[in-house]
Amino acid sequence: MLKKVHIIGLGLMGTNLGIKLVNSGINVSGSDISEQNIRRAKELGALSLECKESIDYDLTVLATPINEIINYFDSQLSPKTKAIVDLGGTKELICKKMDTSSIPSIGGHPLCGIADNSTWVPTPEMYEGAPFLLCETKSTDEQSKAIVSEFVQAIESKQVWIDQSKHDELISLTSHLPHILSSALVSLAMKEQDLNELINLASGGFDGATRLSRTSPNMISDMYLTNVDNVKDLIDKLISELEKIQKINDEKIMLDYLSDTVDWRRALADKFGERDLT
Repeated sequence: MLKKVHIIGLGLMGTNLGIKLVNSGINVSGSDISEQNIRRAKELGALSLECKESIDYDLTVLATPINEIINYFDSQLSPKTKAIVDLGGTKELICKKMDTSSIPSIGGHPLCGIADNSTWVPTPEMYEGAPFLLCETKSTDEQSKAIVSEFVQAIESKQVWIDQSKHDELISLTSHLPHILSSALVSLAMKEQDLNELINLASGGFDGATRLSRTSPNMISDMYLTNVDNVKDLIDKLISELEKIQKINDEKIMLDYLSDTVDWRRALADKFGERDLT
């Protein structure tokens, strides 16, 4: 039974996770290099235990940036725990480190979050109903799978087991490339337009297309550089797609192209629903 969890990294994801776990009746401690983050987590009710080396935890959750997760496995693992799971947005490089871990480890990626994390508002409900992608590693055993499954159930997410390389391939299209595109569009606007003119004329299209560019630069850089081959491959394909559009001069061809994409996107919404944008 999942009783004690330690969270390393008390930023947006880690603190909201702690609140959710504490509200579920699980004892939670946490650590962070920032004393401010630790104080905030305590004030928000994300921590119910003091972090002590003498505690044997059921699960340790790595809620730090991707490169810090990777580096964690190069150091002496602490605290004492039965299993480890992470929240990183890429999986293959992390899971390679987990393969040789002395503690059974599982790669994890909750598909939730807030685009603009510069302002901090507690939203533990962000985990509710969200797919929580899980990847087995060479160190994974049945006990760690049971512990992580109970953890995902406790935060009311939906566990989805997936191959680590398939995860990075799919997420490069659904998350990493959209983030890069959003930033590229902002970069273009910065170079091409006067800011005052842009603000006066920008509409929902620009707002929607550039929403993701408000995300932490460190997070986007980590995601890109730890999944660079998949993202570069998609960028090449996107350039080919844009070049194809650039050559269209016929109204019917353009309407057919747009109709196909509109139909596909509407079918996607009809089947799975539209998610709230945050």
